[in-house]
Amino acid sequence: MMKVTLDLSCSICGHTQFQLPTRADEGSKVCCANCTAFKCHAMDLERALMAIGQPRPSPRPAIAA
Repeated sequence: MMKVTLDLSCSICGHTQFQLPTRADEGSKVCCANCTAFKCHAMDLERALMAIGQPRPSPRPAIAA
């Protein structure tokens, strides 16, 4: 497990540090590093972080008529 600070907070204790699994035998649950409450699954967190990092399409200029 790896302890990291995320821009999230635990809904139970408000802590912002979480335990992330780093090996397959540790499971897939991301838990609060303070009270061990379940936050989400690692794959869901990874998908959310990847979506945040995706460049947004630039708006197309309007075509003058």
